[in-house]
Order: sequence, then C-alpha cells, then structure tokens
Amino acid sequence: MAWLKRGKPRDTNALHAALRHGTWEDFQGAYQPEHVNYDGYSGDTLLTLALAHNDSALRVKIATRLLDDGADVTKEHPLHVLVGRNEHDFDAEAGLLQRMLDLGADINEVLPGFGTPLETAAAKFKFSDKSLTPFYDVLLARPDIDLVQPGLDGRPVLINLRKWYAKRGELVERVEALLIERGVPLPDPTK
Repeated sequence: MAWLKRGKPRDTNALHAALRHGTWEDFQGAYQPEHVNYDGYSGDTLLTLALAHNDSALRVKIATRLLDDGADVTKEHPLHVLVGRNEHDFDAEAGLLQRMLDLGADINEVLPGFGTPLETAAAKFKFSDKSLTPFYDVLLARPDIDLVQPGLDGRPVLINLRKWYAKRGELVERVEALLIERGVPLPDPTK
C-alpha cells in the first residue's frame, strides 16, 4: 500500500483554495495528514496559508488541525502571518499564538518591513491596545522575548514602539515595566 502514498497533494489548487478561503468541508476533502509539511507553494506552507484564511474561526480550526498533525512552525513566518491579519478573533487566536510559540516558533524573528511579531501586531493601528491585549499577553509572557534587540529598520523593538506611543502608549508602558522587572536597561528614549 505504500505506493498509494503521494509526495504531494492530489489537487494542490483545491487545497490552496480551501486553506485560504474554503469551508471546513473543503479543507477535509483536499487535505491528507501526510502532506502537513508540503512545501510546494512558493513562500507559503499549509500552516501559513491557513493562518491567512479570511474567516478567523476557520483560521483557528484549520491551523489547529495542522498543528495537531505536526505542522512545522519554523518556516515562512507563521507568527507574522497570524498577527498581521486585518480581522481577528483575538481571544481564540491568542491560544493559537501560544501553541505555535510552545512548538518553537521564533518570537524574535525579524521580517524585513514588518519587524518582530510584536511590532507586526502593534503596527496594526486599526486595532486599539485594548483589542490587541490577548496577543500582547501571550507575547510579553514569554521569557525569551527580546524587546531591545534590533527590530524593524534595525532599531531596538522598544524604540520602534515608542515612536508609535500616541497609538501604543499602553503597550510601551507594559514593555518598559517588563524590562525594568527583568533588570534590563531601557534604551535611551532620545534615540
């Protein structure tokens, strides 16, 4: 029966469509667990396609299934894809964010033009700090988050957040308090 195993999904177009905007039934019809880490989509994985799904409830459901099946969280910037969406169910997606971090997604990955996952979320000015709090809670609870590393445009993450203080004041205050609590010197605010 091993000859029945396929190296790639039977219908990659149907799978792609199901992951981005299909129904749960579309996904189930096009997906096989042995293809969970199929890499035939340039710049995307099945997980990142699911994380970009138009419907946040299906985004969570499909991505959860892929994670259950062993999706690789280290390829193609899944944290950035999730937090960078324009529509969210923040409470449901915070659990997904936590799970990807627990599975090894890089909280400090810097994506050119977007910065770290925290910067990517904070740059979504259509959302208030209050709306983004479930994401902030997950990200800032991580002991491995580096808030003074170079981020967007090579500046320290905190410096970038400070530039957005008018819209991200609550976040800046949380980050500064966290750094003080951890004994990390705050970057010079004039830089």
